[in-house]
Parts: sequence; C-alpha cells; structure tokens
Amino acid sequence: MDSKTPQVKDFYYILGVSPDATQEEIAEAYQELNDKYGPHVTLKQEDADAHMTAYKDITDAWNVLSVPEKRREYDKANLTLLQKSHLRSLWGRVAGMGGQTGEHGKQQQQQQQQQQQHHQQQQSQSHQTESKVPVEITLYEAMKGTRRQIRIDDSQPCQMCTGKKPVEKLKCVMCKGVGILRHERPEDIDIPPGTPDRSQMRLHGKGKIDSRGVKRDLVLEIQIQPHSFFSIAGNDIGCTVPVNIYESVLGGEIDIPTPTGKVVMKIQPLTQRGRVYRLKGLGLGGGDLLATIEINVPQQLNTEEVMLFRKLKDVSSQPNPRTEIHAKLKESRPTPPT
Repeated sequence: MDSKTPQVKDFYYILGVSPDATQEEIAEAYQELNDKYGPHVTLKQEDADAHMTAYKDITDAWNVLSVPEKRREYDKANLTLLQKSHLRSLWGRVAGMGGQTGEHGKQQQQQQQQQQQHHQQQQSQSHQTESKVPVEITLYEAMKGTRRQIRIDDSQPCQMCTGKKPVEKLKCVMCKGVGILRHERPEDIDIPPGTPDRSQMRLHGKGKIDSRGVKRDLVLEIQIQPHSFFSIAGNDIGCTVPVNIYESVLGGEIDIPTPTGKVVMKIQPLTQRGRVYRLKGLGLGGGDLLATIEINVPQQLNTEEVMLFRKLKDVSSQPNPRTEIHAKLKESRPTPPT
C-alpha cells in the first residue's frame, strides 16, 4: 500500500462490536473503553503514547458510529477498504497494552481473532432489512381473515445528542448516553382470508428502525393454532367424518363440518372405512378439505333391527372376509413330515 494513502480505521473493531451492532451496544462499548482509556486514567510513562493513540481512535470511532447519518456514510464509503485494512493487527497491540501477558493475554488474543472473523463475515453480507414478527391466529381466523394489532420498535436517534461531543452525550437526560429514544408503535395488520399456516406476509417499510435509521420491511410469520378436530397439511385441511352403517352401505348426502360451518357432501354406496373425499376449494389459500370416512357400528339394536340384520345375513351373498387370510396363512405353513 502507498505510504501516502490514508489508512482506513475500522471503527467497529476499535470499539469491539460487530457491524450490525445496535446504538445501545455501541454506546456501552464506548463507555467501557472510555472508563479504561479516558484522560482520567493514569498509566505508566512508557504507555503514554499508546494510551493517547488508543483514546483518539476510541473517540473518533464514537463520533462517527454514534450518529446514524455519519455511520451510514462511513459504511458505504469504507465497506471494501475495511475488508482489506490491516488496522486490526495494529489495534490489537494498542488495545493489549498495560502489561497483560500470560494466559490472560492469550485469551484476549483469541477474543480479538474471533471478533476479526465475525467482522469479516458480517462485512461480506448485507445488513438485515426486515423485521420478523410471529403472529398466531385461529383456524377460523385463517379461513375468514382477521385483524391484529402488533407493536413495532420505532426507536429514533436522540436529537438532543446529535453533533455533541462524546462526554456531553453521556450526560444527556433524554437517552442517558445511549443515543436513541425508545418508542413502540402500534400497527394494525389485516390478515386476508385463506392465509396458510407458516406463511409470511411482507409489508414494505412497516418494520422497526434499524441501527442506521432505516425502516425495515415488516414480515409477519403466520402460525395457526392447533385445532381439536381439524388438521392442517399445507393448504389442505383434514378431518375424520363418522357415518353410520346404513349411510356407508346405501350412500347419500350427509352434512359434514368445516372450519366455517356445515356443508352437504354426497357419499357413494358401499363406502368403506378410510375412504377420503376431497372437497375442492374448502381449504386454505385454494386448498381442499379432505374428509376421511369413519364407520360407526351400532352399540345397541332393538328386537326388530336384530331380526332384520339376521335376515340380511341369511340372504347376503357376501363371502367370508377372512377366507383369503386363512388361505395365505395355510400356504405359508411348512408341510408336516409323513
């Protein structure tokens, strides 16, 4: 690198925070370093130069990163240069001053290396641009649509601190030196009918303000509460529909439940247990309702019903349903020795 080319200072690494750190994290890091390297701290004479260099870097980093507008300009201008900067190794020697050697020095070096790796990974990625909020609704609400009010973190930079010196910012009665003012904003959200489970709704510019003062997109992660009767598989809704033995044999029209009320469904004669009927468009988001048939055998019969069933048995042409099973089992048995 040309010696005349000014070297970019990695302000995030100087303060010991990641590039996506919040304003609170930056303020806390600065206050901790200010307590350690501020003008009020007395060090050995041989450390004086390193002390002054460290505190100047800390102050420069704070003056830029504590102001969202300056921070955005710094990130935009220095993203590529920061990735190539050799300042980390230089700063490691400055920050490690004070005679820290032995095992503690090794631990600090390892921490610095971990911070450097994390910083490089963060530099290669774009900053998060969305706020994800889980929203739980009932199956009925998913079918019919509903409205929810959620609270968004709408914190703003503290205007009282803008342009002030670091020491003055720490004395701010509005934000207590944090640099931002906490505020939650209620947001009414309309969830449309037919919203599937685990789907996402993106609302542009409705999310919280990030550390750079930019409003993120709001992403709602829809979760449908489990239902005691209906099951959900993707956009389809499933249920088990009981029918009596006469309906299963003769067929006909039966009323079945749906998440929004009863509908009439036609079943075929001789409908077997476990048969699934698909009702188009009665699921979520264009999905279907899948009705699985369950046959209820009578628990009690009166005298006339018993007589009719006996008569049906006598005239029935139905074979023994276990004949085939017995035949297969017999074939699988070994032939006894003669």
